[in-house]
Amino acid sequence: MMRRVIALAWLNLLQLSRNPSEVVALIALPIALTMVFGASFAGSTRERIWLPVVDEDSSTYSAQVVRLLERERSFDVEVVSRERATAAVADQQTGLAVFIPRGFGEAVESGDAEIRTLSLPTSNDAAAVSAVVQGIAVRMSTGAAVAGVVSRAIPARAFEEAYLSADALWEPRPPIAVEGQTVIASEVRGDGVQASGNTQSSAGFTVFFLMFVTFGGAGAILEEREQGTLRRLLVTPTDKAVLITGKVAGIVMTATAQVLVLTVVGRVAFGVPWGNHFLAEAAILFCYILAITGLAVLVSAVVRSRDQFSGAGPIISTGLAMLGGSYWSLDIVSPFMQAVARATPTGWAMIGLTDVLARNQGLEAVALPSLMLLGFAAVTLGLGVKLLRFE
Repeated sequence: MMRRVIALAWLNLLQLSRNPSEVVALIALPIALTMVFGASFAGSTRERIWLPVVDEDSSTYSAQVVRLLERERSFDVEVVSRERATAAVADQQTGLAVFIPRGFGEAVESGDAEIRTLSLPTSNDAAAVSAVVQGIAVRMSTGAAVAGVVSRAIPARAFEEAYLSADALWEPRPPIAVEGQTVIASEVRGDGVQASGNTQSSAGFTVFFLMFVTFGGAGAILEEREQGTLRRLLVTPTDKAVLITGKVAGIVMTATAQVLVLTVVGRVAFGVPWGNHFLAEAAILFCYILAITGLAVLVSAVVRSRDQFSGAGPIISTGLAMLGGSYWSLDIVSPFMQAVARATPTGWAMIGLTDVLARNQGLEAVALPSLMLLGFAAVTLGLGVKLLRFE
């Protein structure tokens, strides 16, 4: 019996490999789209903010302002003339410019210094730069206040010397620092929170295109029924249970082959951590393949013709991909839509894969998603096999 099941499954796989259009649709197209979307997401990182700075004082204190601004990795600081900075803001080349006026150093020592800015009211960058400038002003004000007290108490101690000593206490980190973390609601946590563009794209398109493989395999069963092939197979020594098992096994083998190709491409081309938790990934993907195979068999048993199936397959696949988070992360949708995603096999697959790939979780993270997918597979496969007609 097992030999017949394997033979039928292998026959389905060979039939697929001999059809160039099927190979393109099920292997080449997913790879191409994964690469396009992955590159798009990867290239969407924010560019550095160009920040023109005018230093008209050229003192120790003004040089410190420039140095602290240059330490911000998101800024591309350039010291320019007043005319260049003013024109850059007026022409909307940048959202904000920083001005350190002449006499700034003397004003620091007298306790009356100002760092001036010129900004566009509609610029989102201006608020971020202004916050950094305010932080620099607070740091320098603290040092100036300490240096003022020390220089008055110890006349022989120069203000600048006392200021530099006080300012050194801010290195390598401020005496009091704020550490923040962005939290997205989830039942598990790991090294990451939300999937990066490459990870989301690779996992999402793997989940999405696996549905096309399984629906393609189920469509072949429907086509054989219309052509009378299934009916003729029943007169051979192969009984119905072996025949159905072989067909389902063929679909699972084809989907598994596609998974191997897409995960290798995701890891090699985009650095997605496929394989870091192999058992967890294999468990969730295998359960997902079973679930969508059951769905595809059920749909093929319900529809009346190949044309109906060809129309229903893409609609169901695309709809489940959208609801389940294949195109965008479930972390950014509303709680209601997250609940809807948990009613779909794609949603549970993406939940499990995100926890493993983006949050560095193991088998414990895919236990519940895998069980949900196995339950979905049991229901859909059971109904599909019961309703499947061979004539």
